[in-house]
Formats: sequence, C-alpha cells, structure tokens
Amino acid sequence: MNQITAPPELLVRDIPLDRLALAPENVRKTPPDRAAQAELEASIRAHGLLENLVVRIDESVDSGGSKASGKSSSSRKTKTAKPEDEKYAVVAGGRRLLALAALAKAGVIASDHPVPCRVTQHGNLEELSLAENVVRIPMHPADQVVSFARLVREGATVASIAARFGVSERIVEQRLRLGNVAPELLDAYRAGEMDLEALKGFSMTTDQDRQRKIWKQMAAESCRPTAWNIRRMLTEERVSSDSSLARFVGVDEYVAAGGPVMQDLFAEEDESGEWFEDSVLLRDLAMKKLTAAADELSTRWKWALPLLEVNWTSIYEYGQIEPQPGKPTAREESDLERINARMDELSALPDEEWNEKLEKEAGKLEDRLEGIREKVAKRAKFRREDFSRGGCIVTIERDGGLKIIQGLVKIEDMPVPDSSSGSAGTEDDNPTGSPKSDGEPKIIPPAGSGKSSSPEAQAREEAGIGIGLADDLRVIRNAIVKAHLAEDFEATFDLMVFQLARAVFFSNHYAGRDVLDISIRETLDRPTVRMNDDHFADWSPAEATINDWTGLPLQWMEKEDDGARFAALRELPREKKEELFAAAVARTLKGQLSFEYFARPQFEATVARLDIDFAKEMRPTADLLWSRLRKDHLLAIAAGTLGGKWAQDRSKYRKADLAMAMEKTFEACADGV
Repeated sequence: MNQITAPPELLVRDIPLDRLALAPENVRKTPPDRAAQAELEASIRAHGLLENLVVRIDESVDSGGSKASGKSSSSRKTKTAKPEDEKYAVVAGGRRLLALAALAKAGVIASDHPVPCRVTQHGNLEELSLAENVVRIPMHPADQVVSFARLVREGATVASIAARFGVSERIVEQRLRLGNVAPELLDAYRAGEMDLEALKGFSMTTDQDRQRKIWKQMAAESCRPTAWNIRRMLTEERVSSDSSLARFVGVDEYVAAGGPVMQDLFAEEDESGEWFEDSVLLRDLAMKKLTAAADELSTRWKWALPLLEVNWTSIYEYGQIEPQPGKPTAREESDLERINARMDELSALPDEEWNEKLEKEAGKLEDRLEGIREKVAKRAKFRREDFSRGGCIVTIERDGGLKIIQGLVKIEDMPVPDSSSGSAGTEDDNPTGSPKSDGEPKIIPPAGSGKSSSPEAQAREEAGIGIGLADDLRVIRNAIVKAHLAEDFEATFDLMVFQLARAVFFSNHYAGRDVLDISIRETLDRPTVRMNDDHFADWSPAEATINDWTGLPLQWMEKEDDGARFAALRELPREKKEELFAAAVARTLKGQLSFEYFARPQFEATVARLDIDFAKEMRPTADLLWSRLRKDHLLAIAAGTLGGKWAQDRSKYRKADLAMAMEKTFEACADGV
C-alpha cells in the first residue's frame, strides 16, 4: 500500500510581509480579475488570512539583501543569512500576497504585518504550485446561498456582508433572494435537475408554496424548467410595473394602500423586474383616480364617464362633436408653404436621381409637416354650447397618463332632423340632419346608430347575446379549443401553413382575416432606393429565384372562399405542405451582416448550417462593391483572398482600376477559371 507523505520541512512560520515576493515557480501568470481580487481583499480585511501561503527561502538574495551575481557558489563568498534577514519567495498564494500588499498600501495593515506561511523545500515547486491551484473544488452556489441567508438570520446586514466579502449590495440581495427559494428546489438545483437561471426565476416570489406548485406542475408535464417559463407562470395574474395601468397608479400609491410588490432582482437592465401582485387593488386605485378626474370634468361637460379600458366598441355608440379647428401661426403657414413646395420638387424627380440622401430629407420634411399639424390640431376648441350637449370619457393613455376623449354625444342627445327643412341640404352637406347654420357645430353620428354599421352587433342581437356575455363566451370557447389544438400537431401545422402562405404570397387580399394572432410579413429583397434600379437584379441573382413561384402548390388559393381554400390546403400531400411552409418562412427572413452589432446568432447559425458558398452565389462587381470601399481596404481584402503578390503588383493602381481588377478576378474565380 502506498504511503501518503508530506513535502519535507513544511513548517508554518509568521513571516513579515515586506520579506515576501512572488516566486517564478508560481503557475499563476494571468493577472487576477479585479472584482474577484476586491472580494479577496474584503475577505482578508474582515476575516484575516484563512489559508497560509506556501513559500521557500529565496536563495537568489544574499545575506545583505542584494541579488546574487550569478557566479558559482565556489567563486563568491557567502554568509549564512540570519533569520531576520531572510527573504522568501511565494510559491502558492500569489493572489493572497497581492491582496495583503494592497491592504498594506491602504494602511489597513503594517508593511511588516506577520503572515502565516508554510515553508517548504519540495523538489518540484512548480508542481506544488499547480496542485495548490488546481486541486480545489469551489463552493457550490446553493451552499453559498444558504450560508448568506444564515448570516442575515444571525443579525448581519446586507451592507456589512457586502463589505466583508467585497461584493456589491445588489449581489448580496440577489444571493439572499435565492435563499428564499423552497429547500426542495435548492436540492433539485444541487442534483442538477434545474440550472441556476431557473432557480433565479423561482426567486421572483417569496411564496414557497407557489414555487412548489409550479415545480410540481412542470415535473408532472415532464417539462425541463426554464427561467422564461417559470417567470411567465409566476406573473400570469400579476401586473408589470411598466404597464400603463401600473404607471397611472404609481408604485408609491399602490404600496401605501397595502399592495404587495414582487421584484425580480435578476431582471435585465431594460426590464422593469417589478410586478404588482394585487391586480384587484391596482384596478380599484386606478378607478378612484379616474373617477376623481371625471367628477372634475363633469363640472364643465354634461357628463363624464371613467373607464379603465377603452376600445372602438366603447365609443362607437356615441356621436362626436367636431371642435372649431385650430389655425396655424404666420410662421407655421410659411413653414408649411416651404415644406410643401420642397416635397413637390422631390416627388417630381425621376427615379434614377432618387438616392438615400434625398430619401432622408423627405423623411425629415414629413416629420416636420406632421409636427405642425399636431400643434394646430391641439388648438382646436369646443364651443360653449358643446359642453352643455356632450360629454367625455376619462381613461388611461398607453404611457400611463390621463386620457380624455371629449365631445361625445349620447344617442338621446343627438339633434333631431328637421323634416320641414325639405331640400335644405343633402346628408353629406349636413350629416347631423339638423338645420344648417354657420354657427352650429358639426356632429358625426354614432357608428352604431344604424344596423348596417355594426354587423357584429346585429349578429349578437339575433343570437340574443349581449356584448359582455359574448366576450366571456368567446374567451372560454377559445381556451377549450387551444387546449385541444396544443395536442394536435397536424392541425396546428395546417393552420400555420395556411396563414403563412396567404400572408406571404397574397398579403394584399386577405388583410385582417387571419385565425392566428401571429404577425407575418414578407421582407424586402432590395433596398427601397433600389426598387426601380434595373441593374440590381444582376447584382442579386437570388432575387429571381425568390420571385419564381413556379412549382409551388398554390392552386388552393383559387377557391371561392376561405372555407374551400383551407379544405383544399388540407388535402395537399405532406411533402407539398412542407415545401410551401419552407418557401413562405424563407421569404420572411430579416437581413443582416455577420459583423453588425445587433446581428442575431440564430441567423448566422442557420447560414453555417446551409453551408452557402457566397462567392458563387453573388457577383461582387465594381459598381456594387469594390468602388465603394477605401483603397487600403481593397488591398487588404486582395492580400487575404488573392495573395500578397497579387495585391503588391496592383498597389499602384488607381482605385477605379483596382476595383475593376477585383471584379474581373473574383468573377474568374467564381467561374472556376
């Protein structure tokens, strides 16, 4: 049996800090991470040196403290160094030595602070340093979380823990939040049944019963827990703090009313990470604010109605008073005249003169024009008699502000048409049907005042179902269908192919008639400014392939209605559906260049998967590419692809000649010449 032996003379001594230096045998050559080093310094400051340094006597320093000349020991006189003069080289513990030196420099400890060291004369000191650094197991994060939580229970504050361990208070708060996760979930994390990101997801709530419920639900569904799915399930009945409703009420008012807030300490910087848990309380507080605003407005208008949510069906039953329009100022009129004149000039330009600079100018002119229109529109005013006839709805803007929809007229308050007026005016001349006069406001009739204006309302009326009941039944029925559809891939695939193909190949014919709430749009195959460029197709030969629908199974689109079309699609063979699916999906791909800052990695992974030879697929002509690059860039590309000699031989070329040479050479390479 082998015996375990310790290195010779592995003695522990207290050695003054100023007599220690890093040994060349120390295997750590990479500078330590600053944050990690700060943590180590804080730990030593708070807890002292928990692990001894391993050192050897520095034989390169003589008894006088100077470096040896390098001559053999027989050719120079040496003296036995006194213990108080000996220098030591740190074989293992370089980071601890740096931390101690930093503390000494900061005045926390003395420069000759005694440091406990294990002195060794081990033969292979580099191996000893390697063993000290490699043969160690870092503490499992779950154990660290539990230990941090225990410190807090024993009375430590977040600030004191952060100071003692050299980390930010936010990091301490995050680790403490992980300590609130149910013990069963921590055990699952230790066992590798979930990763750290999933554990962070569970930590959003301190309700351990809810954590366990979701964990059991995922286990029953044999679903690998992901942070995204966990957060989604935890926040299903909560309201995000960046929602319009939460912004309108405000976190301070909500908390003051006793509302609990759930915080995700691991949220990204662009995420709110804050959720209002009591949605009923939040809606009550919002309604109180809206009611107070409506009460104030009712002192001016005939009525004011507070509503948390407003859509078209909320206002279609009201008439609308058109206020007296605002008027532009003299300066605005001058600006409008100048902008319109310039836009007329731009629209008259031939297509070949249109470029990116002019397009940018046209966009700025449009923005300026819209800005003036908005200012003028805000100057519109209601007449005194309008307030006595109409009212307003008070609701919430998307950004969380107060929104007031003014000048609404109930059906019973609409003016009655005067039958004695005869042919005083047509319906277009006087849409209210009331006598026309210069001082009388124009009132747009309610959109729901005629049966033909709301087919949905007619259908509900014939079925004997009110709008509220219809909303409830629609959602309940849809949930049932979703539950069954989720278990039938073929049914979902048919729906997806149908909507994809229709959106991509026939987008102009069926807008707004989709079953799935998925936005699908074919991306452009050329820049906007190149739409009428006859040469662009030569530069992009794949464009012709994309626009060639020959052979695609699209005959089902010729049927008379959606029912017949969908039935015909379902009859297609599976391989035809897959062909149509791939063709439609491909036409929705968003373009990018691999070096762009926001390049999507899944795009580049797909490019690699397809194994595309771009050199053969495109023609990098002088006009398209080479003449638009700097000459030094051209030469660098040439050197890297065509060889240094090729680039050197043409380094004196004018840029235009070099661009043409690049075009011809790459074309020859593509043709295999």
